[in-house]
Amino acid sequence: MSSAIISLVITEYEAGQSLGAIVANRLGERGRQAAIRGGLWQHGRRVTADTPARAGETLLVRLPPAGGYRDAPLTLNHIIYEDDDLLVINKPPACYTGDTPWDTQGSVLAVARRLLAERDGLVPTLHLAHQLDAGTSGILVISKHPRANAPLQAAFNNGQVAKRYLALCAGHPPTVTELITGHGRAAAGRWRLYDQTEIGKVLPNGQRVKRAHTQIELRRQYGDIALVWARPLTGRTHQIRLHLAALGCPLLGDERYGGPTTVAGMKIPHPLLHAAELTLPHPRSGRLLNIFCPPPSIFTIVLKCFV
Repeated sequence: MSSAIISLVITEYEAGQSLGAIVANRLGERGRQAAIRGGLWQHGRRVTADTPARAGETLLVRLPPAGGYRDAPLTLNHIIYEDDDLLVINKPPACYTGDTPWDTQGSVLAVARRLLAERDGLVPTLHLAHQLDAGTSGILVISKHPRANAPLQAAFNNGQVAKRYLALCAGHPPTVTELITGHGRAAAGRWRLYDQTEIGKVLPNGQRVKRAHTQIELRRQYGDIALVWARPLTGRTHQIRLHLAALGCPLLGDERYGGPTTVAGMKIPHPLLHAAELTLPHPRSGRLLNIFCPPPSIFTIVLKCFV
């Protein structure tokens, strides 16, 4: 989902004023909110609301998609595990993990930072160890101390982190299957799969086609929908979503990749994908952490329509 972008050229009269004041004057409440939430950009970089304006320069104001600004519905009860180095959160569905071009205040990371600051009286140094799509719920690992960053990144990059996702998809997937494909961006910029023979190929954007590997296991068939386990052995963007769609079994709610958005008369507002299990070595002690997280209620609500 992309934001609306408004381009403003700074006038001689506005030179020296703060960018926040200018967008508030020109765009009213929309501009004021954009400045507060981090939606001001110049020369390809985010700028703060108190930045002095310079005549003739172009300011891009990035506004949120339809629905406006929304903070992640996160509370301290979403914390699954915490110590001096790690924070593991049960991410709610339908919210962004990190900053977006139009907002630095409403993501899971930003809200978690505020919650811990209110609880502890200190603003923590938080860093995402990995990402979950906006629609995806479940286990999200965040470092609380800079010393944890390098070991966590090494663990994720070197295949030392095992993950399993629960997914509700359309169709009839095989009992057990394994997909190995290429992965990269299409000419229009969207993610897509490529044939295995194209892995390593240089794309027009200069990036290479990377290997994407997912194991999928049918847990139970419910008429024309299925509950599956998906284990990604590589960490490509939208990997599980793309691989299930390639099987002809797109995720429920995944409109981008052909998934139905209505099931049994019920609106499905986001892809039904949940990070349910994760095992990783602790970044300081090295001991294995085994983390489990039940799916959100929408999984149960949908399945009740079929049992």
